[in-house]
Amino acid sequence: MKETINQSEFFYSFANQLPYSVFLFKSKSQTFAKENSLLFSNSKAMELQRTPKLGSTHLNIGSLFPFLFESELFKNIQAVWNEYKQWEEVITKNTFQYFGFQNQTYLLKLTRLDSIHYTISLEELTDAILAEKILRQKETKLDRLLKTMINGVVVVNLEGQILYANESASEILDLELEKIENRYFSSKEWKQISEDGSPFPADKLPLALALGKQITVYNCEHGIISEDGHVKWLNVNATPLFDEHGNLEGATASFLDITELKNTQNTIEQQNRKLTSILNAIERSAIVSVTNPEGIIIRANPKFIKISGFTESEIIGSDHKILSSDYHKKEFWQGLWEQIKKGKTWEGVIKNKSKDGNYFWLQTFIHPLYNLQDEIEAYLSIRFDITEEIEALENTNRMLHFTGIQNNRLQNFAYIISHNIRQHSSNFTSLIQLLEESKSEEDKKNLIEMLHVSSIQLEETISHLNDIISINQTLNKPMEDCSLKKEVDKTLSILSGSIELRKIQVDVQIPEGLTIRTIPAYLESILLNLLSNAVKYVRLKQGAWIKVGIEENNEQITILVEDNGLGINLEKHGNKIFGMFKTFHRNEDARGIGLFITKSQVEVLGGEIIVESEEQKGSRFFVRLPKNPEETLRV
Repeated sequence: MKETINQSEFFYSFANQLPYSVFLFKSKSQTFAKENSLLFSNSKAMELQRTPKLGSTHLNIGSLFPFLFESELFKNIQAVWNEYKQWEEVITKNTFQYFGFQNQTYLLKLTRLDSIHYTISLEELTDAILAEKILRQKETKLDRLLKTMINGVVVVNLEGQILYANESASEILDLELEKIENRYFSSKEWKQISEDGSPFPADKLPLALALGKQITVYNCEHGIISEDGHVKWLNVNATPLFDEHGNLEGATASFLDITELKNTQNTIEQQNRKLTSILNAIERSAIVSVTNPEGIIIRANPKFIKISGFTESEIIGSDHKILSSDYHKKEFWQGLWEQIKKGKTWEGVIKNKSKDGNYFWLQTFIHPLYNLQDEIEAYLSIRFDITEEIEALENTNRMLHFTGIQNNRLQNFAYIISHNIRQHSSNFTSLIQLLEESKSEEDKKNLIEMLHVSSIQLEETISHLNDIISINQTLNKPMEDCSLKKEVDKTLSILSGSIELRKIQVDVQIPEGLTIRTIPAYLESILLNLLSNAVKYVRLKQGAWIKVGIEENNEQITILVEDNGLGINLEKHGNKIFGMFKTFHRNEDARGIGLFITKSQVEVLGGEIIVESEEQKGSRFFVRLPKNPEETLRV
């Protein structure tokens, strides 16, 4: 205890003899904080007092030096506190709470004595001392700055000899500092090269220009070959240095290693050249457009404008609905947008319509384009005209369609030839033989009558064959827009006598103005066959009715002919109901040709016919036809 007191007395005695102010503080928590209490202030410090309270023990560092806890100063002190390093700062302050400086400039030092004690000293600075101190501080900061810079820095004298190099220069040049300093910047040992690999001209080096022409050089790029043969690329700045009299005394250069950047730049340039070639090829061969995220066209190449038939001013600012053919359903476009908004590429075939009304098909690829924030900023559409391919495929499908129909007809045709004609031929042969052998005139007369009947039957068979052939002959007949209400009314008018005779109630439900593009003769034949069958096989009693209904759905026309007549046993006859010479009732007018011809005509128009029936309850025939069959059935 006595030794501690002696040490304190020694410290106080020593401090009182110092020519500058000293304050001793204590930190119970071993931290630098405003609450650290004042233990002692020397006699020089007492001269600064404005109040007797300066020597009292309740004072702390926060009340005496509040400015030390301003953010920047406090941060600097904290950085050296735990390392027990001395911290100093030149300060100029007018007044404090307990003492004033009268505008003097002081050097403030903070020195940590042990874990809980530290001092703050205030030394008044003269102009000379201040200048020297400031210079020393600047030199220290400069040295610290140079050591921490990522730039390599060298300083040369008038002869170009390197006097100073920082550590970054050593790392960039792959040389120890001893090998850099004292070497001349223009020495051939550096092996400095231009971008094409040739030696870099010595008089064009940045330091040479700074010394020779006394100018500052920015962003000069050249390579330097290291001792192991690798090339490093440098970006160099250089500037002349002058003394206080304005005389040139040397130059300094700073440089960065841009080798990786240079290699990346070369790679990017190569990729850009490739990309440019690809884009030029696409521009020449593809139909290209770019839209904003909302689908508004902001760019269209000449091929796009040409195939669309619109002018560029009509295209830019519009969306792709300007080319809509109304072919694709709403769900198609919803699926497309859903996919590209998720950042996925969409691929598909789109049918478009040009300004002059021509349809064309495009194989389409839509790619999202992103900005630097990884947000979709546009959509790139690349398209190829595949109209010829689509039409060729449609023609192939139509040919297959017609080939199937023709094969079916040929089978029936062959059946007629092989069966019916052969029977007629055999019957004629037999009758003629009997006629030759007949003795009586009565027998001959009967045989001749039988020959006459057989001739009529043969004529009917040939007529049926002609009906089949006529379908082939009308395949290329022009199509027209027909009013469905008008055609049904015309057919019912033809059958009106039979309808009135059988007292049939007819219910017709057809929307006004509903039309279909078709071959008029086919539509008339289809309606006449279906309605005449309904009339023919009606039950001859009260309550007979026929209903005709037509509706449009998704570019398809559905014709319904329904009756409550005799009906058909579909379990027994369903697989042959549309066959040739198939009858299902004992009606003497039945020939078994009508439904066969109807089905053939429906199929030629690209449609289908379906039957629902039950014996003694009636039948329902559904005919479904495309509203615009020539779109898919052009031959």
